[in-house]
Amino acid sequence: MKCLTQSPSNNSLSTNNTTNTLQQSSSPQPNRATQSPPQPASERNSTASNNNTLQPVSGPPGYPMQAPPHQQQQYGGYVPQQSMVGGQYSYNRGYASEANNQRSKAQLIVGIDFGTTFSGVAFAFATNTEAKEDIIVEWPGAGTATKQKIPTVLYYDQHQQVVGWGADIADALAPTGYPKPGVQKVEWFKLQLMMSGNTYIDPINLPPLPPGKSEIDVAADYLFKLRQAMRNYLQKTLGEVFTREERNIRYFLTVPAIWNDAGKAATRAAAIQAGFLRDENDNRLTLVTEPEAAAMFCSKTGLLNLKIHDAVLIVDCGGGTVDLIAYEVEEEHPFTVAECTAGSGDSCGSTALNRNFSNILRAKIRKMKLPDGSKTAGRVYAKCIMDFENRIKADFRNNGQKWAVDVGIEAEFPEAGIEEGYMTFTNEEILQCFEPVVNRILELVRNQIIAIQAQNRALQNVLVVGGFGSSEYLFQQIKLHVPPQFQSKVVRPMDSVAAIVKGAVTAGITERVVTSRVARRHYLMATLQPFKEGHHPEQYRVPSLDGKDRCKYTRQIFVQKGQRVKTGEPVKVSFFRQVAPGATLMYEDVLYACDEDVCPEYTKDPRIKEVVTLTSDLSRKNLEKDFERMDTPQGTFYRVYFDIYLTLDGTEFNAELVCQGEVMGRCSARFR
Repeated sequence: MKCLTQSPSNNSLSTNNTTNTLQQSSSPQPNRATQSPPQPASERNSTASNNNTLQPVSGPPGYPMQAPPHQQQQYGGYVPQQSMVGGQYSYNRGYASEANNQRSKAQLIVGIDFGTTFSGVAFAFATNTEAKEDIIVEWPGAGTATKQKIPTVLYYDQHQQVVGWGADIADALAPTGYPKPGVQKVEWFKLQLMMSGNTYIDPINLPPLPPGKSEIDVAADYLFKLRQAMRNYLQKTLGEVFTREERNIRYFLTVPAIWNDAGKAATRAAAIQAGFLRDENDNRLTLVTEPEAAAMFCSKTGLLNLKIHDAVLIVDCGGGTVDLIAYEVEEEHPFTVAECTAGSGDSCGSTALNRNFSNILRAKIRKMKLPDGSKTAGRVYAKCIMDFENRIKADFRNNGQKWAVDVGIEAEFPEAGIEEGYMTFTNEEILQCFEPVVNRILELVRNQIIAIQAQNRALQNVLVVGGFGSSEYLFQQIKLHVPPQFQSKVVRPMDSVAAIVKGAVTAGITERVVTSRVARRHYLMATLQPFKEGHHPEQYRVPSLDGKDRCKYTRQIFVQKGQRVKTGEPVKVSFFRQVAPGATLMYEDVLYACDEDVCPEYTKDPRIKEVVTLTSDLSRKNLEKDFERMDTPQGTFYRVYFDIYLTLDGTEFNAELVCQGEVMGRCSARFR
């Protein structure tokens, strides 16, 4: 079967010449030697259905040729193709052997919970799966107090230099407790990392970044300070052992499960910039989803008494986001699970409470009728925000209690609720902060339970974790609003705040326990199909070299939303181009995604988004020596075959280039 596809570079045409099914590769790594290209696999006539098989795209006959370079038009394409199990062209995730060798040498595991509002670090000097996780509790600026987490906050001076971070903020603050003149406080910047390609975070509600600093720069500045403090603590705690093992440390950094590929790539870039890794090819950093880390922690502590085929719903309530994922137990020993529903979530973490409280507070302060820029108004605002963050938010029960905040002023403003130096907030005012946020979380929980029941899974626990998960009001509301048969199954660990960071370490000690994930979106590429009169839009009609018209922008889905994708097993996408002598061996291909349940037919539909442009560099190859020559009436051409192995298992995007059995390295990825 042959299928024309549209290449993103130069609006060129492409040719597919083999099957159109696409499977995950679980075979050994290819030989690093030049080999003849494989013959196309036999045609498969699978169709998309509820069992998540993939629908082939039929194609036209003929081989469009690549034009000479001076005509500035290229022809090529991609071929979804089954792995050649046991054959010379099979491949299992690039650098796998190197990574495994590094892992065998690495005994020091470090987990990093890089949170929107608070962050923490845990570690284990592990020689077996029973190693105990230790949390770093000594931080710069904290004095003699021990803290499992420190604020995810930075202070910059006028020259964009960091003058305060975490708990170490004394040099950034004036005696009044406010930032010194010219000092900018920056917080919630983690959410900026995933702005690209996401619509559920309102950029208006996010604090501005310092001039000249990107979100990656700011995150890297914070992670650099975190790394410095971590190194100092581990050096003091482990001594020479740390010095010996530092170059082999494996880091496990948590990210929200609902983050897209661009957000994860930005997080990795920030970690590299912060010095955790030597370069982008350093494989010692693994991103772990926060719900997965929570499941790892709770399974190890014995909180969950789960048996094979039992399901557990993780509700991870953090500062910026709330993530929900349901897992089904596949094995008890060793503990392994598979996602049984597509994960969900929203930006309804505890920072949403802060935004709601800020709106109520500003309305009360306006009733003071003070002039713009009033220091009194600023003092009242700062003290109330601090008290809400440190006391009210955690202790609220919706029990009719009034909340009095010492605002430190003698004047009384009864219309603003200020009397005898205290501003009072009613139970109803605080409830207004919580209700819309909690209601959204309850909706997410309800939808996940419905999805679990629809698959006839036995839900044994609803596990509430995360910093916001420690809110008693939120916890009780979840228990109250789940179906009656599940109310006794809503639980949370005693150490819910540390569950994520400890679970990240557990993930490093025991290897990954999630065997498969459910795709949250469709992944696809653009193709050219035979033009069908009355079906295809006229404006998408394009001529072809064989004289037959095609329809451009038709989509080819190779991972469907809801499809189970095995963890760590890449999806192989095979490409074929017919190349004129002297043509470049650099190619670009665009990967698209769609979040709709039913994917539109054309990639020009606004519901289909460009995810990443992949650049394949075959310049190490010799066109005349390494590829098959074709002499035709149109001229001399060469058949160029190559494969891209895409990791789309929900953890981290990766694209490895293989040509003629030789691993060429990672494709350059430019996220949109």
